[in-house]
Amino acid sequence: MKKNFLPIAINISGEKILIVGGDQSAWKKLQILQRYGAEVEVLAKKVCSGIKQSGVTFFEEAYHSKFLKGYLMLYSCTNNETLDRQIESDCRAAGVLVNIHDNPALCQFVSPAIYRNGNISVAVSSNGEDVYESIRLRNEIREFFN
Repeated sequence: MKKNFLPIAINISGEKILIVGGDQSAWKKLQILQRYGAEVEVLAKKVCSGIKQSGVTFFEEAYHSKFLKGYLMLYSCTNNETLDRQIESDCRAAGVLVNIHDNPALCQFVSPAIYRNGNISVAVSSNGEDVYESIRLRNEIREFFN
């Protein structure tokens, strides 16, 4: 079934969010989430230096569903489809919203390309189908406001 994502704004300030994966895509996602005041934690066998130096709690361990308790949402940045499918299934069972990096078919939500200036945020979403076009349009909006 084709996904049809509803663009919404959600308050994540103070909410616990787990990122599974510790590479550069996880580091970029962490930086975005920190701008919105989320309490982000990272779980991965190996965590990049940017994450280690960010001040967030990280666990250098393999993924297990026992880690899901207490999180509002999870971003999987593992680039491992078998593991991502397990994470998606576990999150749904645990009531944790799940986003699988670069795999909208497994996502409950997708993150739009965001331009933020003060209290104004503009989000561009392609329903998870054309991320680069969303980014291009977001950049045009940024240029318009600057």
